[in-house]
Amino acid sequence: MKFKSIFLAASLTLIALQVGNSLSVNAQTLYKYVDADGKVTYSDKAPKPGEKAEAVKTDVQANVVAAPKNTINGVKQTITGINARGKQLEVDRAALQKNVDDARAAMEKAKKALDDGQEVLLEEKQIVAKEGGKNTMIIKESYYARIAGLEAAVKAAEANYERAEQQYRRKAP
Repeated sequence: MKFKSIFLAASLTLIALQVGNSLSVNAQTLYKYVDADGKVTYSDKAPKPGEKAEAVKTDVQANVVAAPKNTINGVKQTITGINARGKQLEVDRAALQKNVDDARAAMEKAKKALDDGQEVLLEEKQIVAKEGGKNTMIIKESYYARIAGLEAAVKAAEANYERAEQQYRRKAP
């Protein structure tokens, strides 16, 4: 929001300089129009009947529009301060991106562990010998518990990744 105000102040100053150059030495009135979308337009043309416009003060001596002060919410804005905040935003964005990348890597690792862990391990099976030479393999409960743990790890990693993505979308400039 602060950057928008600074950008608006700079834009108004440029507009003021351009308008100031186009105004004659005679005192003229400058009108500010705001359309339904919030777009601001300045003109030296008087509003038509029914149009809403406000007269903007001009400095007749200098023939320019009075520029807004370089303060936002009472805090003086400087180029150094603006640059420092810009650099901090870059650092914050990089940290948020790193969180997303780390969460994605953890999720992929958990999915790979689940894929690789589908095979029944030797200690998770039991061979039961039956009469007639037919053997039956029984999968022990430990296999199902291990798979459930791997699936839970995937779900937790997916949720963590989604949180990191949401945080990035909310906070990254």
